[in-house]
Amino acid sequence: MDLQRVDALAGLEWDAAVQQVLDAPVNTGTVAAFDDSKQTITWWTDRILAPGSGLHERMTFFWHTILTSNRWAAGEQSLIGPQLNLLRANALGNYRTLLQAFAVDGALIKYLDADSSTRKNPNENLGRELMELFTFGTGHYTEDDVRAAALAMTGWQVDKDNDRAYLNQGRANTDPVTFLGENKVWDVASIVDRLCDHPATARRIASLVWYHFVGAAPEPAVADELGTWWQGQNLEITPLVGRILREPAFRENHYARPRSGYEFYAAAASIVGWGTDELWRPRNMGQALYEPPNVAGWPEGDRWLSADSMLRRADALFSFDIASMPGGMSSDIEEILDRCGLFVVSDATVNAIRTAGTDVDEGSATQLRWRVALSSPEFQLT
Repeated sequence: MDLQRVDALAGLEWDAAVQQVLDAPVNTGTVAAFDDSKQTITWWTDRILAPGSGLHERMTFFWHTILTSNRWAAGEQSLIGPQLNLLRANALGNYRTLLQAFAVDGALIKYLDADSSTRKNPNENLGRELMELFTFGTGHYTEDDVRAAALAMTGWQVDKDNDRAYLNQGRANTDPVTFLGENKVWDVASIVDRLCDHPATARRIASLVWYHFVGAAPEPAVADELGTWWQGQNLEITPLVGRILREPAFRENHYARPRSGYEFYAAAASIVGWGTDELWRPRNMGQALYEPPNVAGWPEGDRWLSADSMLRRADALFSFDIASMPGGMSSDIEEILDRCGLFVVSDATVNAIRTAGTDVDEGSATQLRWRVALSSPEFQLT
């Protein structure tokens, strides 16, 4: 927790504080093309946990949960770095631009077996996921549209020598197909453009961003208006985030959404100092980067508060030594709450922390107070 940053923002009017968050410098560094994707993930985790890490890394993580690939199923480990770079480069940019790049990303093409798709034998995975997961969702297309998109997007392969996707014209379709009611010669770029132009795409993706920050799905009328507004913003991401951060619902909802496995790991790791190369830790919490259970990413909601999830988190918190934390053994209750980011907290939680370890020595009591704070209901939520 960057307490200096928090203090600086706390002294501003809300709109000014939001603008500072939006205007914060972005870490534009790119990861090298490591042959081992563990190095890529460690590199990114270092940046996520770095002091001053802000909205840019948060939005990169958000897009990763939607536009994702499994590093093992993608086959070539070196493809993960380029995908991460494109997410980081476009995290606060334009969604159309981001999706255009993602649709022909090498890791995604390998992950969805699109590299085997030819005009004689089109693979439907990429076309189906573009519609179902990355744009307007179910209910807006037919199986005929899936087949048409699959045929239109054939021919993409990955050059193993430079980890780049390219269009093999000899395998690509060049005949007109009917997609979403329009008959013409389509390709990946025109398919993505057509999907981004559909009003349901702006509504659905904007609602996902809303849920991520507000912690609850927007009411239908709010989602309709937000989607229409965002379409008018040409799917620019920064204005969308700025609007949501200024909404009364964002200011009023405290601890409304369960922290996902990785979010809990990152919040705890920034406090207790877990090593960023210990990939087993977030994996044990159910959400290791680039290891989604399927192309839909990780489920949202109360599953992150299941008994299994809580036991895993508690086990992690009770397996480290508070004494190894800078200032860990000398922190009073206010310092513990601040460093845990618990600025709005219930009386019950404060009382639980205050009374923890009253029958043991002060050092043991301090360790217990840290563990109670990190196990509190507020710390499980965001």
